[in-house]
Amino acid sequence: MKNGSIFMNLVLILAVLSFLGCNSTDTLSPDVVEEGTLVLNEFLASNDLTNFDEYGDFDDWVELYNGTEDIIDIAGMYITDDPLDVNPWMIPDTSTSQTTIPPNGFLLLWCDEEPEQGVLHVDIKLSVHGEQIILLDTDMTTVIDSIQFGAMSTGISYGREPDGSSSWTLFSTPTPGSSN
Repeated sequence: MKNGSIFMNLVLILAVLSFLGCNSTDTLSPDVVEEGTLVLNEFLASNDLTNFDEYGDFDDWVELYNGTEDIIDIAGMYITDDPLDVNPWMIPDTSTSQTTIPPNGFLLLWCDEEPEQGVLHVDIKLSVHGEQIILLDTDMTTVIDSIQFGAMSTGISYGREPDGSSSWTLFSTPTPGSSN
């Protein structure tokens, strides 16, 4: 009987900790979108011929959308594809002209594990088999936005329609850097 009591106490403690740990800034739900925010807007996890980077490579990418009326600089923010990552990739703060998103504008991050190619080339690679993409604020703990996705087809992107909304859909014709 003592083991059952310990188990029930453990379940109760975990439930309380889970409840206390959840709020709108750290929930990993793609369905919760605050109007007029910075969001992951579209991504392509297997790019064969859709669009290429400045080196001519057909790399995976994530599109960010600034749904605000203000300029947002993502320098110093973090991106990861692993929710348990204790060392997510920091978007460099060396070129704000490249990391700044205008109001209602878009920015592509190349997920190619080749950060030496520039500030918009992040040290993650998306899995065509599915995973999670998480954008973190400069404090490395506040989740700005995230999406968990399943297996993807080559050349098919997944994005919000309309831009910045909570509704996600597949695009057979991806729209990198422009409105979905």
